[in-house]
Amino acid sequence: MRHSLYFVYRCADRVDCSNNGLTNRVSQGYLFWDCKNDEAIAYCREHNINPNEQFILVDRTLWGEDQSFAEPLVKPEGSWAQTDGGNFIFTSNGNCYKFKGETCGRPIPVHDRFDDWDTFNSMSI
Repeated sequence: MRHSLYFVYRCADRVDCSNNGLTNRVSQGYLFWDCKNDEAIAYCREHNINPNEQFILVDRTLWGEDQSFAEPLVKPEGSWAQTDGGNFIFTSNGNCYKFKGETCGRPIPVHDRFDDWDTFNSMSI
């Protein structure tokens, strides 16, 4: 398991496109990768870190490119449609997650917007 402290990068006008997602509620948190959610949650509990305010990396490759994203370590209950809320996390820590093949880190998109299907469908039409 690896982790590093990340900071939230969002619109300066404080427009919330995340539907009160995690990046709207916190300004920083740990990003965990190379582990499973339950391992990261156990680590948080052992080190007195609130798991509800942390992120985990979802490793994803689309069309031959790395399209990994972060999501809340603990997802809200009762919401089904998860999308990109428009915010990013970043760090200046050299131990950060490196996108496949890159030698430096870059901001990571956060998929922290959760909607019920009715809301999601009404916005998708």
